[in-house]
Amino acid sequence: MTGAPPGIPRPPVALGCTAMAAAVGLVGLLIALGVVFLESGSDDGKATLDPVRSYALGSVTYVAQRNLFVVRLATGDFYALADLDAANRASTTRRCRVGPVAATDPALPGLLEKLGSRLSPEAAGSTLVFREDCFGAVYDVTGLRLDADEGNLDRYPVELDGKGNVVVNTAKRQCSRREAAALFATIPCK
Repeated sequence: MTGAPPGIPRPPVALGCTAMAAAVGLVGLLIALGVVFLESGSDDGKATLDPVRSYALGSVTYVAQRNLFVVRLATGDFYALADLDAANRASTTRRCRVGPVAATDPALPGLLEKLGSRLSPEAAGSTLVFREDCFGAVYDVTGLRLDADEGNLDRYPVELDGKGNVVVNTAKRQCSRREAAALFATIPCK
């Protein structure tokens, strides 16, 4: 004869089975959530892009998934620039993203003539400028604001990984503005 000794009630079998099923279900749920989290890449803000050789000297590439431009200067240096400037980031109504002014745009020669003296040293000689149409801001290829002494385009650190890929760290947005001789004086990001 098996079972509980006389006088000690035995817990119902259904209660034990239900508790065990709930525990197994909870463990399964935790494992599933863990797998989803780990496979999501637990976004650390680092975007691994194409190999360096994919970016020609003097080129600008738009990375739509990250809303940024990867700029490779003629010197080989890289910049990653946000496509949304400070005024548009703060706007609660209409927002305009910056974009390169096309070489065929009839306004480009006038912009370069009017604002060319305000280009950063790294952008000297470049005919590429960015413009946004909501507030009329104009930036050079390094993100420097040309039409006013206000916020520059936000930058993100760029590095190369061990495989030669360009890596942009979007978790570390760098905000700046032109202040006298300091073209990229650090300011708090808003």
